[in-house]
Amino acid sequence: MAVSSVNLTIDKGADFVTSLKLKTDGAAIGTDTYTFTAKVRKHYTANTYYTFLVTPLFPYNTGVVRLTMSKITTSQIPIGRYIWDLLITSNGITTKAVEGTLIVKGTAS
Repeated sequence: MAVSSVNLTIDKGADFVTSLKLKTDGAAIGTDTYTFTAKVRKHYTANTYYTFLVTPLFPYNTGVVRLTMSKITTSQIPIGRYIWDLLITSNGITTKAVEGTLIVKGTAS
């Protein structure tokens, strides 16, 4: 599976939701056979991280997953630039499916 690059922007203190379509060799993966982990860090060796909730969407053969982060979590992330990735695991094999940068913006409210 080739690693896709997706850059995200989050508003600090607001709920975040987006959907991604996961593919391998141009075909959607069956998301019901995988487990998912998605984290945000300042850099790859940072000890502090923030976690996305990753939910496969039905029908599972479309390869679509929803990434969400609550306003409670986004309010804890300092404004700035981060990296994030999405790892998928099936049959004990873990692969990076998506990576990118993440910008946390301030809000006036």
